[in-house]
Amino acid sequence: MSRSIVVAFRMSSPGMIPGPEGDYLGRARSLCVRGEEVGGTLVAWSAALLALGWESDSVEAAVRFAASIGEEALSPERAWACGLAEGELESLSPDGEGILAWGPALILATSLAQVARAGEVLVDGTVGALRDGQLSLQGLRASPDGSQSTRGWRLDLEQPWKSAEAAKAPPDELAASDPLDSVTTITAARPVTLPPTALAAQMRLLARGAKSGAALDSLAALRRSRALAEGGPPSVRCRASLALALTLSIAGRPEEALFEGLDALARAREANDAKAVSACIALLSKLYAGAGHTDAATALRDSVSGV
Repeated sequence: MSRSIVVAFRMSSPGMIPGPEGDYLGRARSLCVRGEEVGGTLVAWSAALLALGWESDSVEAAVRFAASIGEEALSPERAWACGLAEGELESLSPDGEGILAWGPALILATSLAQVARAGEVLVDGTVGALRDGQLSLQGLRASPDGSQSTRGWRLDLEQPWKSAEAAKAPPDELAASDPLDSVTTITAARPVTLPPTALAAQMRLLARGAKSGAALDSLAALRRSRALAEGGPPSVRCRASLALALTLSIAGRPEEALFEGLDALARAREANDAKAVSACIALLSKLYAGAGHTDAATALRDSVSGV
């Protein structure tokens, strides 16, 4: 088995109808040829979905190729829908010589491709570049049934990779404070802060399993804070996401907590705040371990030394 980046491509129903771009088979062939030109290899194939794999150290090529999905479609609804994940792949051939493969990375990528809309790339939290805060994201997409069993980050297709300047941005005036000291949100007028005592009280209600309106309101308030923080500095966004992740964890919603924790980690790294990065990694390690993803938990803990 080898660690790989897998991008799964699903054709929507409108795209399956032959059009100016050609029929499905012709478009699939063209996609494979273009993918192979940038280092990809066909690893899976079905009637409406195919997947290409790259070595894990070729993540930049894989991400940029995935971000180009809309270029060959003449209308948005005819574009491919994509899922991108990182993990182990094993060749279908016992001697390891074949191109088709199977593994966790393929399962995750294809699941996300099923959830993604036409012209959209969803990235799984297993992708190291996402955890390192290197990708430009535009929110989350979850399973339409509301179960949230499959959720992915929407990749910014116009600028999938953050600029070097953004990745090395100096910490702002709020970055020196503890990300759990308060939850700060940005409004058009001025920052609004939820005091740590109020946050702690709401989280204790959740920890005790309270079903009162106050306990339920705590998540709603933190979600609002998280949404309002989107336009703020990285440290503010980190603080809001980390507080929401911790609260979701206490509320027994580990998958949602993982996604918010990953966003908090990306923002902490964007702000160059080592203390916040350590806090995020500590929470994420516990969440991954609790969900049975021991490899991801270990990788996160090991990454602390590189901060």
